[in-house]
Amino acid sequence: MVRRLALIAVLLLATLSIVWNALFAPRVLPRLRMAPGFGLHDPSGQLVSSDSLRGQILVVTFGNAECGVDCASRGQLITTAVAGMETTGRVELIWIASELASREQLAALSETLARHGQPWTVLGSSNQRELDLTLSGFRVPRRPDGTVDPLIVVVDPLGIVRAEYRIAPSPAVLTRDLAALEREIRESRGVRRYLYEAAHLFRCYV
Repeated sequence: MVRRLALIAVLLLATLSIVWNALFAPRVLPRLRMAPGFGLHDPSGQLVSSDSLRGQILVVTFGNAECGVDCASRGQLITTAVAGMETTGRVELIWIASELASREQLAALSETLARHGQPWTVLGSSNQRELDLTLSGFRVPRRPDGTVDPLIVVVDPLGIVRAEYRIAPSPAVLTRDLAALEREIRESRGVRRYLYEAAHLFRCYV
C-alpha cells in the first residue's frame, strides 16, 4: 500500500512538472555554481576584480592573446549573439588571456575584438600562479601543450555561473540564453519571483 501511494505521488509530481513546464514556467538557466574570484589587469594596467564586475551579466571566454583566427571567430560569434539582443546594457564581454601576456598584447587583442562592433574587457596577468588559479576556478580545459580548449561562460550579476559552452553554440542559441537570463533578472520581483524559483525547482532539479 505504501509503495503504491509512493508510486502515485511520483507519477503525480512528474505530471505536474510536465504541465508546469509546458504551460506556466518561465524559461530559466540553471544555477551551476559560484564563479571564482579573480583580480587581473586590463591593457592600461588597471586592476579589474570579479567584485568590480558584479551587477552585470558577464560573457567570459578564454584564449591566448595572440591566438589568431580561431579566437577571432569566437569573438565574432559572441559579439553577434549580444548584438541580437533587444537590450544589452547589462551584458559585458570579458576575454581572459590564457597565457602570460604583456599590456601591449592585451591592447592589440582588445583592438581586434572591438572591430566586431561591441566593446570588450580584455584581462590578463604577468603572474603565472594568479592566472592558473583563475583558469582552474573557471574550469577551463587545458591541453598538454598548455593551450586551452574553447570555453564560453555566462555569469549572472550575483556572480553565479548560469551557462557553460564547451562546444561553440550558434549565435542564436547564445542570444536566446542571454535574453532568458536578462528577462529573469528584470521580471523576478514580487509574485513573479516565486514563479521563477518554482521554474528553477521543476526545470533544474526534477
